[in-house]
Amino acid sequence: MSPTKIVKPQSKGMVTIPVEFRQKLNIDENSLLEVKLLSNGISFIKIDYKPDTTEIYSDEDIQIWLKEDKLDKKTAEKLAKLIKN
Repeated sequence: MSPTKIVKPQSKGMVTIPVEFRQKLNIDENSLLEVKLLSNGISFIKIDYKPDTTEIYSDEDIQIWLKEDKLDKKTAEKLAKLIKN
């Protein structure tokens, strides 16, 4: 049977993962967790990654990201105004 703990979310939704769980899974402040919404709760899955790996992206990928990240006119004007001040 899996170990079970009851935890209470803090005011801003933060939840403390019990220390024995973190130790068993080698979770620390630099770990990444995938958070998945389930029909009856939430799951946290540790993501194992290698930060020094390199990915090569196509020009098409980059163009899509640039289009998605483009600021709308109103936000761009507001930002320009803030930068000038």
